[in-house]
Order: sequence, then C-alpha cells, then structure tokens
Amino acid sequence: MPLLHHLFFITIYCGLALIAVLFGPNYIPDLQTGGAMLLGLWIFLAGVVLHEIITRRGNDEDTTAKLETLHHNQAVLRDRISWTRREIKGMAEAFEAAGQSSKLSEEQNIINDALSEVNLLKTLMPRLTDPFLGLFDDEESSQFQEPEKKENTRQKQQVVKSDFLDDFRNERSMSARQKTETAKEEVSVLSDLSETEVLSIVRRSLRDDRIDMFLQPVVALPQRKRKFYECFSRLRTSNGQVIEPGQYVSIATRAGLITAIDNMLLFRCVQIIRKILRSGEDVSFFVNLSSHTLKDQDFFDDFVDFVRGNIEIAPHLIIEVAQDEFLNLKASELLSLERLMGHGCRLSLDRVGTLDMDLKALAAGRVRFLKFEGWLFSEDRGKTQKFLNDLRSLPIELVVEKIETEDALVQVLDQDVAYGQGYLFGEPRPAKP
Repeated sequence: MPLLHHLFFITIYCGLALIAVLFGPNYIPDLQTGGAMLLGLWIFLAGVVLHEIITRRGNDEDTTAKLETLHHNQAVLRDRISWTRREIKGMAEAFEAAGQSSKLSEEQNIINDALSEVNLLKTLMPRLTDPFLGLFDDEESSQFQEPEKKENTRQKQQVVKSDFLDDFRNERSMSARQKTETAKEEVSVLSDLSETEVLSIVRRSLRDDRIDMFLQPVVALPQRKRKFYECFSRLRTSNGQVIEPGQYVSIATRAGLITAIDNMLLFRCVQIIRKILRSGEDVSFFVNLSSHTLKDQDFFDDFVDFVRGNIEIAPHLIIEVAQDEFLNLKASELLSLERLMGHGCRLSLDRVGTLDMDLKALAAGRVRFLKFEGWLFSEDRGKTQKFLNDLRSLPIELVVEKIETEDALVQVLDQDVAYGQGYLFGEPRPAKP
C-alpha cells in the first residue's frame, strides 16, 4: 500500500478518536471526561486493527500477483530455451552440410548464410516470445480445444503443388511439367471458425513454428512467363490443416500478433531467396508487410542491417504495402523504407483503389509496382488512358490481380499491362526452404 494511503487511514482514525475525546461530553450528557478518553482510545485501537487488516490483505494480493508473474515468466523462459535449442540444431545441420561440401567456397557460403539467418532470427526471438503476446499461456488447462481436433465436416479441399522450383524447370522441360502435374498434394483448409478458435490457432502456430509460406506466380504478359512470386502466410495446425490470411489477419492484428507473423514470413522469404540464388534462377518475391510491422522500428533497423550485409538478396525482394497504409505512414517509417530501397530492394503498392494518384511523387518515393484489380480500367476510359500515358515515362510497372478467366485476361491485355496475377496463372501453393 502506498505511503499516502497509510497516512490517510492514520489521519482518519486518529481524527475520529480526537473528536470523541474533545466533543464527546458535549453531545453525550452521561459521558464524562474519563469515558470520552476511553471512547477515543477504543476508536483509535479499532482503527489500528482495521488498518492492519487492510494492509495485510493488500500485501497478500501483491504476493499472489508476483507469484503468478514468476510462474508465467518461467513458462516463457522454458519456451525460449526450446526455441534456442531448435535454432542451435539448425545451425549444426548447416555446419554439417558445409562439412560435406566438396568446395571450400561453397562451404563458406553455407556457413555465412546460416550465420546471417540465425542473426536475423535472433531479432525475431524477443518478439515471438514476448509475454504480452500470450503465445506461451497455459492453454492446455482451459476447456477450449483447438479446432484441428474437431470433426472434419467443416473442411474444404484445395489442390496445390509441392515444389515451386518446378515452375522454372517446366519452362525448359516438358517432361518435368508432366512429372509435376502428377505429383500433386492436397491441403485441407479449415473454414467457418469462430474468432476464439482462430486466435488459438494463431497463438499455437507461432508458438510451435507452424507458419508456412505459400507462393503465387506473377506472370509477364502476354507471354504468361512466370517472372515473380507473391508470398502468402498460411497457419498450419498440428495435423496439417491450414487457415488462410482472410480468416486470421484482422484477428491477429487486434491481438497484436500480426507483426510476429510478418516477421516470420519475411524470414522464410529470405531462406527461399537463398535457395533461388544457389540454383541460379532469376526471380523476385513480393512480401506484403502490414503497417504494424513498418512501425516496429527495432526490427526494421535490424532487417536493414541484415540486407546491407547480404546485398545479393536485395534485388530479389519486393516489399509490398497497402496503398491506404502507405499514405498514412509517418516520416520516420517512410525513412526506414527509403533506407531499405537504397540497398536495392523495391517497393510495391497493392490494394490500389483509384487511378487518381500522383504518379511522379510515387516514382520519386521509389515505388516500382502498382497492383490493383482490372475493374479499375472500366471506371472511366478517359481517366484510364491518361493514367496509362502518364505511367509510360515512369519506372513503375502495373500488376493486375485476381485474373481468373480468359475473358478477364483479354480485357487486361487491351490496356497494355506488363504483369498479371490470379488463379488463371496459378494458385498459391506451399514452398519450403
């Protein structure tokens, strides 16, 4: 109990006792001076006892709260140690792979890659094990069971391919294409989940490292040649089912978990880029970051330092930000993006909802891609033509999203758009580094 509270209680019962002594005989005729003093003493002693009871109860509550905090921190520490063991194991595997390499240069590359990725992961650890995120709460004692253990009556099926690198081999080999088409894998997608169920899956997926990366191709038009990939996160349950971003992004954002998901997606993308560089392929990746991640100055500073030390990754990394979130960024957050672009990364704005924009200002701000849906072209033909004319003199490329039919593609091709994305060219499918 604070000192001021103690003084307040003491003042009250001492004042009451003094009032009883001084004014008691005036208001109680039968009360003499001696009786007034006894009454005052009784009030004083009662106040002392009551003060002691309140103080002890407050101390007991404080002690209980401290014990609960210690118990929670112990659980957090236990899981941090588990994470550390897993990363040490990953380092050991990387060093073992380096030891089996036949060339010294390849050994050194593997070691350097492993060390740089582990250093990047170290910046994620405090965020992923932050006790305020609630990732390591003791959920097993609750009555709620994760929906992955329920019946599969609420599932739908999606068909995806297992190895995204086959796409590049396919363009050079028809036999590889046929082999890929026969090697399909079904992924079960959970749907119709309540917010409580989704939040539980999010926490468990972060805690147990079950965040997978899915890739969807972005093709050059009209050739339909795969040029880029967009990265999507999928949260996987313990039995292999997944939930999609549309189900958990808003819920994870409200719970303060979206930054941790973005961080892990970015880390997975770095691993994929490493694999691409070793295979000699030339492809880049769009990685969508939320405004919450852009405002995480500590992580962004660490990531800029990581890119500076691994400059070969930068040309293959395209940071994607929603248009409305980009327009609301503060100067310090724009400066962080500028630093990242200065090392060779590129910037893309997606979810563009209007053609009324200052294209020259966007180009000056290092925006290199604009992504929107084709319906924008049908709003006003005159405005559309002016927009396309203004864009031709700027280093900004257009990507039209959600192209799902041949008819929609014909309408896009009429506008001389450089790139397209949608189910017509390929569905998102898992990629593992």
